Amino acid sequence: MILGQSLVQIFKSSFVMILLLFLSIIALALIIERLIYFYRNRFRGSESLQKLSNYFKNGDFQLAKEYALSLKNPLGRIFHLGLENSHLSPPEIKELLIGQILEEKVKYENYLSGIGTIANGATLLGLLGTVIGLIKAFHNIALTGSGGPVVVSKGIAEALLTTAFGLLIGIPALFFYNYFSKKANDLAEELESLSQKFLVLLTTNKEKSKEKQEIEAFWKF
Repeated sequence: MILGQSLVQIFKSSFVMILLLFLSIIALALIIERLIYFYRNRFRGSESLQKLSNYFKNGDFQLAKEYALSLKNPLGRIFHLGLENSHLSPPEIKELLIGQILEEKVKYENYLSGIGTIANGATLLGLLGTVIGLIKAFHNIALTGSGGPVVVSKGIAEALLTTAFGLLIGIPALFFYNYFSKKANDLAEELESLSQKFLVLLTTNKEKSKEKQEIEAFWKF
């Protein structure tokens, strides 16, 4: 019970509260979806790069591909893209990797604009509900001709509920929006750094393989 009214009565009395309830459900769904996505697409950069380097050292190029596929995260997709196109020149591979990083960043940022819009929209809707509530309260006072402190304070308290509810939605949504945005940028930068190291390893491995083939061809000759 709030101000002597049940939640059902409060929501029934204001369409703004119904809109805010709808926004809260959408915000919660988007936040949970993003948390799950970030969790499923986490990666251990240094550890994965070291394993790939070991495969290169042992000359297990096919095992390196299989390992990249097994990662099932953005880093694994970058590794696999580079390995699949290892026949290209280093600048061409670099362009492919940059494109993949941008694609992964877009995936990380999916639905963030929706969360940000809800964060701002819920607060503004709360203020709108308060203004509408105050208009109704003073209109009722004008009709009844009774405007004592108790009547006025009760009307204002009911009107301010929408602002409070809007803030309860907007503040957490804004927090998660900033958190996800920062994390998406950080992960994209980490992927860029790891892809540069990976390109060096891949280029070095190609050069060693080429030298090995030339030596073998020489001795066969």
